[in-house]
Amino acid sequence: MGAVGVCILIIATVWIVQLAVLSRLSLNHVQCNLALTFTIVWGLTFGSPLPAPSFTEIRLSSLNDVLARQVLSGSPTGALVGASFAALYASVVPVYPVSLPLVGWTAGYFCLRNFNQSLIVCIPLVLLLTFMAELIMAAQLGILGRPGVLENFVRIALTEAALNAIIAPCVFFPMRGWSEFVKYRELTEAR
Repeated sequence: MGAVGVCILIIATVWIVQLAVLSRLSLNHVQCNLALTFTIVWGLTFGSPLPAPSFTEIRLSSLNDVLARQVLSGSPTGALVGASFAALYASVVPVYPVSLPLVGWTAGYFCLRNFNQSLIVCIPLVLLLTFMAELIMAAQLGILGRPGVLENFVRIALTEAALNAIIAPCVFFPMRGWSEFVKYRELTEAR
């Protein structure tokens, strides 16, 4: 219960920082999206709970088992964090942003938990997943018939992705430190 409370407190803090500070800072009329960056980095840090399959397991599994494992290999906590932010964004955007839970889930496929040079990989992943999230949001708004979606997507997506990639290390290092602390604490309590 304590971890859920801490997570809710962090989500509220990120949302307040986004609204109070980052909404006033813009580059070419585009703001960085701290909530989206946090969702992506959460998925990258905590990743999939499933261990990687061995070559023998893959070889002996049926196609249905491989596909089911692939679907379940995302980050459920990344999807929940994305859904929490999407619920907060629903009051600002005329649709429920499906992109946030989807990108949170997808980020779990690229778990950087045991990767030594994780910052080198984190920045391009945040760039790519931000672009994917903006593409999904543009598709949602385009389906609703909003005018100028494609022009705004082209103008906004790359700038926002670059801004999110710039702030990704500021989110990634504290989150990775917290993850390592929790893992160390669990190991010491198990002894």
